[in-house]
Amino acid sequence: MRIALTGATGFAGGPILSALLADGHRVKALVRRPRDGQFPAAKIVTGGLDDIAALRVLTSEVDVVVHVAGAISATSEAEFFRVNFGGTKNVFEAAQAAGVKRFVFVSSLAARLPSISAYAASKRAAEEFLQAATSEMDIVILRPSAIYGPGDKATLPLMAALQKRVALVPGKASARFSLVHVNDFAAVVADAATSQSTGLFEIDDMSGGHGWAELAAITAKDTGFPQHLTYLPKVLVSLVALGAEVGTFFTGLPGMVNRAKVRELYHEDWVVRGNNWHRAHPIGLEKGLIETLNWYRREGWLPPLKQAVRRPS
Repeated sequence: MRIALTGATGFAGGPILSALLADGHRVKALVRRPRDGQFPAAKIVTGGLDDIAALRVLTSEVDVVVHVAGAISATSEAEFFRVNFGGTKNVFEAAQAAGVKRFVFVSSLAARLPSISAYAASKRAAEEFLQAATSEMDIVILRPSAIYGPGDKATLPLMAALQKRVALVPGKASARFSLVHVNDFAAVVADAATSQSTGLFEIDDMSGGHGWAELAAITAKDTGFPQHLTYLPKVLVSLVALGAEVGTFFTGLPGMVNRAKVRELYHEDWVVRGNNWHRAHPIGLEKGLIETLNWYRREGWLPPLKQAVRRPS
């Protein structure tokens, strides 16, 4: 099929592009600042989500639009809405004008709780716009849980913390959350692009959720020594986040650490409960997490694994 893709340069977008190409589709990818030789198997369209002319080129003569691009960090609520809501609206309207038959939107599990952060609210607003739109297009909304895997810088600090004997955890011991490996999610998106299914789906590894102790147990197998988890008080992490926000105010550069992100981290229930996109063989957490840690070490993002010195019993 002929597929238009936004967000191909992102952490999840790269594997999604690879999955689409592996399935034999012809892909046009929207790239704001393309590099020579980037994505040689895809046709590059230069532009951003606010470039209406580029979006018209992107969506012309395609069967499906897969909209992945969005902002996960921003300096203001207005910026989140400009990219995540306004950008989605722009892509959808270009696709509608071009007569595209199917529209796949990558949202976030955070969208089910829009009051928790501007990011969540902007994703929910984009969902509601698509759900209310009058269109002959088939619309699929995918809400992935936390995506992890090789190449992810957002979860790297957490992975680094879990390599230590005492791991400082920014969250509650009672918290439960869902996860999905990036390659698993890419396969879901590629399937959704050509499926007959429509509607809203929440995506995870089909395990029923995880806890911090489970992550620690898996990394303990990998590192060779036991983990001790220390759960940081929310007020302490919020103070650190406030300091980071002050830095953002003076630099004008968005950061991943802010009080809204802290509210997301300390929310106790991020477990997928809605319609999931079923797979025969989803990537399990132990396999996926150890693969990710090994990748980080090969790339030098984490120090080499050192066997712990155990005390004799």
